[in-house]
Amino acid sequence: MKNYFKINYIESILLIVAFTALNFFNVLFRKLLISINLPESMIFSISYTLPFIFLFIFISHQAQKKNLIIDLSMKFSPWYIYFIIFCMMFCMMIINEYISSFVPKEGPILGNMYKEIEEFLKEEIKNPIPFFSTTILLAPICEEVLFRGIILNGMLKNKIHPIKAILFSSFLFGLTHMNPWQFVGGLIIGSFIGFIYFVTSSLINCILLHIFNNSFAIFSVFFFMKNEEFFSQKIDPNFWLILTVAFTIIVTGCIFLLKKRRKI
Repeated sequence: MKNYFKINYIESILLIVAFTALNFFNVLFRKLLISINLPESMIFSISYTLPFIFLFIFISHQAQKKNLIIDLSMKFSPWYIYFIIFCMMFCMMIINEYISSFVPKEGPILGNMYKEIEEFLKEEIKNPIPFFSTTILLAPICEEVLFRGIILNGMLKNKIHPIKAILFSSFLFGLTHMNPWQFVGGLIIGSFIGFIYFVTSSLINCILLHIFNNSFAIFSVFFFMKNEEFFSQKIDPNFWLILTVAFTIIVTGCIFLLKKRRKI
């Protein structure tokens, strides 16, 4: 019988605390990279990836010491499953952006935080290649390995109820983004991706969905319009219809996937 890597609630929290601490050290990492005259275009990607690398090395070392197997399944699903989950993902993104639009972007605290995020994006977009490669490729891979491949999978292997495991891992996923708008997105989108992991047992599916979400988000922000203008809180009847259709597609897809779970 295989001895799989398992994790509980407290261990998951400690893992994220360690990850957050490593991210705070990014200030030192960036200064170090600057001091060795590394091109500015590479600093963003490297400083983002380093905390994940350190954490993965630590987890892998601990698993090897205890002869535990970390099950990072990368199997592909049938083509029709991808058609279904990407349609569901698009609908989930519509619902997520609408719900996220209710988080205030004005005020002494949230207003300043939102301006800082905007300034950060404007600064990083000056180096588009590392910014897009990190946001669209590195982030989905690193984050899915940690939150779905290690935390969610470890909780499921620990016999924690799937709903509790999905919601808790998504809650932690949202927290690590360190702002209320992405927290909401992390909780909603993370829960959906967690569900897809549960029904397909494939990390590659989660990574692909994450890439799709980040690609669409970045593309819409920089080439279309600001989310707050499109997803206005003043919803007309036609948009309510869109939300209703999106919700119906998601529910129908979830029911279908749950029935097909053992065959996927």
